[in-house]
Amino acid sequence: MKLAKLLVACTLAFGVANAQDVMQKSMSIMEQGMTQIQKGFLNNNLELIKEGSALVKQGNELFSEKKVIENYLPQNKKHLVNVAAAASERISLDLNVLELNLDEKAYLSAADAYSDMLNACSRCHSIVRSW
Repeated sequence: MKLAKLLVACTLAFGVANAQDVMQKSMSIMEQGMTQIQKGFLNNNLELIKEGSALVKQGNELFSEKKVIENYLPQNKKHLVNVAAAASERISLDLNVLELNLDEKAYLSAADAYSDMLNACSRCHSIVRSW
């Protein structure tokens, strides 16, 4: 019986640790991407914006599973998993808007989409970090 409990505890611990790794990787990739997008806008470098957009998309895909998000959230905030999932969806939609506006050379609208992505990130972070 003790072996079974130990096995269950190890499985849960591994699941939480794995979720932490996924979340840390996701956040790191998205941070790099957001930084590249911002630098691209500041330096009028469309390729940098597109590369940053691809990074944000990659990081956001890691973040889109509710089970992973729930494992990452602090115990007293697990009920907010839908808020975090909505932020992920909002980022995904904003990425599409950003890319479409770049293709149309509507750079101010593309910058607005970047700004909305940043707001989605900040909203989720404010909840998780109790800002």
